[in-house]
Amino acid sequence: MNVKLTGIAIAALAAALALAYWPAPDSGMSEAAAGAGAASAPPGRSLAAYFNLGAVPPPAPAAAPEPVTLARQLDRLAASGTPEDAYAAYQLLDDCIAFLQEGRLPALEFELGREMTAPEKAAQRQLCAGLTQRQRDERLGYLATAAKAGVPGAATLFLSEGPFGDRSALRNRPDDPLVQAWKQQAIAQLTAQADDAELTSVSTLMMAYLRDGEVVRKDAPQAYGYLLALRMVYDDILAPGVSNPYQDEYWHWLQDELSPAQQAAATAKAQAIAAKFRQHAGRPAHG
Repeated sequence: MNVKLTGIAIAALAAALALAYWPAPDSGMSEAAAGAGAASAPPGRSLAAYFNLGAVPPPAPAAAPEPVTLARQLDRLAASGTPEDAYAAYQLLDDCIAFLQEGRLPALEFELGREMTAPEKAAQRQLCAGLTQRQRDERLGYLATAAKAGVPGAATLFLSEGPFGDRSALRNRPDDPLVQAWKQQAIAQLTAQADDAELTSVSTLMMAYLRDGEVVRKDAPQAYGYLLALRMVYDDILAPGVSNPYQDEYWHWLQDELSPAQQAAATAKAQAIAAKFRQHAGRPAHG
């Protein structure tokens, strides 16, 4: 027996029964016409569908979403043109490089307070599997864009990466004009951010000026000014009873290196930074 024809016959019978029990709105429609209409229905519909010939067939199952690849994420971030998204692109690439080296993300684990789970590692591995050399090379360009625009934290990472990603250049080529220009840019970015009360930059400069280093020479007045700024800010934000790590009892030796005039200048600098922080935080200014 022809399976296709049998299916049509069964469908026609079901449709006729349906019309007998639930007549169509047009009562003048003949049974022959109803039967002909049912018989002409396309094969392949379910039997239940013929009890309501005007029903809309159910939609096809939605296709599984395409995986969000590293390249697609980077394209989306780059397309926005914002320095914040440039910083996000840098962090995305930096995470992939770190994960491919270590098989984990220590910074993420520190933030979560636990180790990455196996599914989290699998997802990160899948995301980073397509990392290309071109993407590696673009990483520092994203960071430079963010640091130049003053994205919080970017100036400190720009310094830590070293000239063009090569910290050894600070030791091996200290007189190279390109290295000298990079150092000037790194300190200028940090100084601008510190003056705007970006605390990561304030802390970075304080530590940098405490001793001779590869980027700056020791500058006790500068270091003490940034130290005082951190002390004033943390006095504002720490809960009552919590010890301020920037109190004089820990840092009196630095203050002792300064003349009264230098201490006064450092205090004025610190007050300006603390006032800027209160302004950003919406806190009242101190009298």
